[in-house]
Amino acid sequence: MLSRRDERVKQIAVGVGIIVPIMVIVPSLLIGWRYMPGMIGETIGVITGILTTPFFMEASFVILGFLIVIGINHRRRRKDGDDFVEFDQLPKE
Repeated sequence: MLSRRDERVKQIAVGVGIIVPIMVIVPSLLIGWRYMPGMIGETIGVITGILTTPFFMEASFVILGFLIVIGINHRRRRKDGDDFVEFDQLPKE
């Protein structure tokens, strides 16, 4: 059984595991937009421009949040097993 301290360390590790890739992807897009030549650079620039537009940025964070929650829940359910419970049925009188 995990102690309370181990649980906190695990929660922090999951949070860092989510935030660090985002912190790497966003600057990589910005750097790629500036320094990639030709069609690739223009495509990255358009994607960055769309993602940083206020409405689309908020929507993309909502979608990203849902995907993260669904992924964590799927992983937890696969690890813990099914939640199904069978009830005994009473015989009909």
